[in-house]
Amino acid sequence: MEILLSQPENNFKEKITSVVLCAGEGTRAKIISQNLPKSLLKVSSLNNQTILSLVLSILKKLNLDPIIVVTGHLGEYIEDSVYSFLTKNQYGEDSIIIHSSGDDYKLGPLFSFLSITKNEQIFKEDKLFMVLPGDTVFDFNLIQEILNLLLENYSLVIDNSIIFYRKIRTDILKKKYKKYYPKYEKSISYLRMEEKDSITIVKEISQEKLSSLSNQEVINQIIPIFIFNNSYIKAIKELASSVKFRTIREVVNLMLERKKQFFAISVSPENNFYDIDAPLDLKILNEKKKGGQ
Repeated sequence: MEILLSQPENNFKEKITSVVLCAGEGTRAKIISQNLPKSLLKVSSLNNQTILSLVLSILKKLNLDPIIVVTGHLGEYIEDSVYSFLTKNQYGEDSIIIHSSGDDYKLGPLFSFLSITKNEQIFKEDKLFMVLPGDTVFDFNLIQEILNLLLENYSLVIDNSIIFYRKIRTDILKKKYKKYYPKYEKSISYLRMEEKDSITIVKEISQEKLSSLSNQEVINQIIPIFIFNNSYIKAIKELASSVKFRTIREVVNLMLERKKQFFAISVSPENNFYDIDAPLDLKILNEKKKGGQ
């Protein structure tokens, strides 16, 4: 159920710029998206909507404006899809801004994201940037919960960057994939953390094959939504100019090594997300969402 926000809460929403990354080539999902950006894959169990339209629908339903869609590879298809979404839902054309990353996407998703710093219409001092992948389907309740947590932790959020996670047992994740393909090697990103003065601080973002994790181990699985303020993005950009990186995960880990703090906030394990890295992920999503739930 959506929570109605008070005026101060709505003012907080105005500080958030949502950035949806749709610039990559989707090489791991080539079998099902050879000539189509991965974010435009259709989810048959959810009224045949594209992954991107599902993400945009949630952000619009939560009154999150502006929304930035970052394009790169096959960007003209993304652009056409966004305009179709706006027309179909009768939204104003200025409510979603299409930003081309140029050739920056070829350097990796980190640089697709950092390309927004070149656009003064987008990159403003007083904004918080909520960065979402354009190839992941999120439960509505998950993003709603994240917004509520941001508001509850406003004093922490405004001067820092936030990584969200959920506690989950590895055997639950393994069971989900084993049902469809026992030998499927799914990579899982999770946090190593420590408590400091009643605040949870990120120590490292780890990524491993699910099969390499012991059974019934409880991990802090990353929710692929990052919250950055302006100063953190500038620090990331400066670091990326001198050290070679491709992903946000890699550069965050180096910043952690250099004593830059990131705070971790937990979300309910019942609220799900479905990242589409390979054809099997789409199959699992369609099975899970039968009946449009």
